[in-house]
Amino acid sequence: MDQELVQYLEERFERQDQRLDERIEEVKRHTGVLVEGLRHEVQLVAEGVAMHIQVQHVQEREYHDRQHQETRALIRSFYEELRQQDDHLRQRVENLERKSEN
Repeated sequence: MDQELVQYLEERFERQDQRLDERIEEVKRHTGVLVEGLRHEVQLVAEGVAMHIQVQHVQEREYHDRQHQETRALIRSFYEELRQQDDHLRQRVENLERKSEN
């Protein structure tokens, strides 16, 4: 090969290498931008999930508090009914005892 051809081919390969290097750098930058965008979206999803969990926790806590209050109210109601029945039975026993004394 003559020297001019060798020189031409070397310059041509160098330009191709330079273009390839530039293209690789462009792809790296583009990929970096995409990765940052995905990181941001994942962060938004994580924040959304955390918010959902907090809201769900508050709703469940409110539900359980209501259930607890309703259960306490029922127990108080049953206790009051039993106390009234006890008072009524005591009064009947007292009345029976008075009758038996007479």
